[in-house]
Amino acid sequence: MKEAEEAFEKCLGDGVEKSKSSCEKALKSVLYPRGKKGGFHRTLKCVVENNGTHKSKRKQINLNVTLASCLTDSIDEEFKSTFPNERNRAPFKGAINTFSLDTEGLIQEYKDVELQLVFLKTEEEEIKTKLNKMIRERKKTIYSSLMTTIEKTMQECYEKAATFTGQDTLKNMRETIEQHVNGLKNIMFQQAKDEMLTQLRLLKEDILKTLGDTMQESIRLSLQEDGESIPDFSMELEKVKRHYNKLKQLCSTTTYTGLLGGEKQQKPDYSLKIPPGTLIRDMRIWS
Repeated sequence: MKEAEEAFEKCLGDGVEKSKSSCEKALKSVLYPRGKKGGFHRTLKCVVENNGTHKSKRKQINLNVTLASCLTDSIDEEFKSTFPNERNRAPFKGAINTFSLDTEGLIQEYKDVELQLVFLKTEEEEIKTKLNKMIRERKKTIYSSLMTTIEKTMQECYEKAATFTGQDTLKNMRETIEQHVNGLKNIMFQQAKDEMLTQLRLLKEDILKTLGDTMQESIRLSLQEDGESIPDFSMELEKVKRHYNKLKQLCSTTTYTGLLGGEKQQKPDYSLKIPPGTLIRDMRIWS
């Protein structure tokens, strides 16, 4: 996930620079359309009255999408790779699905706690399904954040342009929009980039928090089942906690208490006897 975040930051950085240099040309394609000029003042009036959008029988205009086009173009390939639409391709290049507690292998070795391990395996699959659903829902917000941020920045301009009436209405609306974009282009596209990266970071934090909280509770419940038959593995537990704390540092997350972590959490005095390091196999994917 960290690699995806870094890739998006690079792509968006390129998109910001392209947006600054090409936004005036993109803007003119909307404000000065080719073909018949008659009646365009009414069309542009509708655009500014509807926050930059207008849909007619022949054409749809979205000034916000036009201004955000260099940004969206810059991240399209990375976005498709990170958040694929195909059902057989997992988000974040399979990072979620790769996560495993290795319960299947442990079941073969620890028959006396097979029920608890089966329970954890079921919980693991359910949380993966839940996380993948969360990602599918949030990716729409992440992608559209580029356009919505620009729309918010343009809001004042649209409101001002919508007040013009009379003979020079078209001229005044065009000049107002052009001056606004030219005056804010050095910060508007950077703000859009920052907002998208913020949305990506929030998604990463929510994924880790959901994963940590859910698996922590699942492990706690599994340890309560037939506790007398479960051997002690205090040393292994401490190693698991150290591994997970290291994981949290790599991910730079500080908003939650991780799996089996937290000062307020009471350490169980019985548990599954699992060899050191096996419980969180493949959790390195989050770094």
